[in-house]
Amino acid sequence: MNGVALHVTPEQINQAKRLMTIASLETIRLIHVRAAHMTAPGCPVKIVAEKEMPSTTVNLVEGTNRFRVLFGHAIHGRRGTEGPEVQIDATFEMVYSFPQDTNPIPAPEEMQAFAETNALMNCWPYWRELVQTTVARMGLPPLVVPLLRWVVPTPQPKPEPKPVEAVNG
Repeated sequence: MNGVALHVTPEQINQAKRLMTIASLETIRLIHVRAAHMTAPGCPVKIVAEKEMPSTTVNLVEGTNRFRVLFGHAIHGRRGTEGPEVQIDATFEMVYSFPQDTNPIPAPEEMQAFAETNALMNCWPYWRELVQTTVARMGLPPLVVPLLRWVVPTPQPKPEPKPVEAVNG
């Protein structure tokens, strides 16, 4: 199992870097979950679009030194080609804090970059555990969600300029 590739740009890392060093995860809680055995006769659940990567949204909790990240994801899975198909979609809420004397307070772009990198990595183990235990509780064969791995593109070296030849006229 190679894992799921989280493509992160150097710009995202630069924007999130300050929060990566000062933010603390205060709480994480599941605020929505739906699971279905899609191939069971009479399953009333409608298919939701599977997401390649989780979605994250973030906002500052007004008047505090906290920000809230919502992590949403949906997966369709099947163990083998003939196994039952399952669908799970869920949303987690993560609340982070930063030191009260932080100046300037985190900008929306900084918090979103943090949510798309660090917060996503923080929440992924909770997502994996939710899928695995939910499928087990449904009495279905195990479905293991792969690890999440960062993929940061390597900057390409700039070609050295060619020397300009003098033209004698």
